[in-house]
Amino acid sequence: MLQSGKDRSVLWRRVRLYLWGFIIGLISVYFIYGNKHVKMLTPGMLKLDQLAGQTITYTDTALCQMKCQNVSNDEVKQAMTDGKVDTKKSISFHVPHPLFNFTGSTPGGKKLNIICIQLDTITQVTMVRDMAKQDTCKCP
Repeated sequence: MLQSGKDRSVLWRRVRLYLWGFIIGLISVYFIYGNKHVKMLTPGMLKLDQLAGQTITYTDTALCQMKCQNVSNDEVKQAMTDGKVDTKKSISFHVPHPLFNFTGSTPGGKKLNIICIQLDTITQVTMVRDMAKQDTCKCP
């Protein structure tokens, strides 16, 4: 318990010193990290990065859809690196071979919906759809 005015002034001096240090620290952090445009990495982003780094194979249906909609392998990989996982449509994380449904865009402006399955060290793409185009492909 503080008994005299002298003890209160010492406490107040310590609090002010602490606050100045805290403010200087905040300003330093802002100037060091403030302009770097660092994205917050979500588990979905980390998973897509992992999937894009694996060997990618395509099912016959995915190849047919890619040919019909003029989508290249590079565009699929780009959509994987810049995409966002739709967790409501994905069966992920707690099964041996998780299925991921995600949307991503390409540098050419295409917005792709891609479904893939992770098989150990292989990513198998099962469906590729350009969301801007009408789905008129007759693929098996």
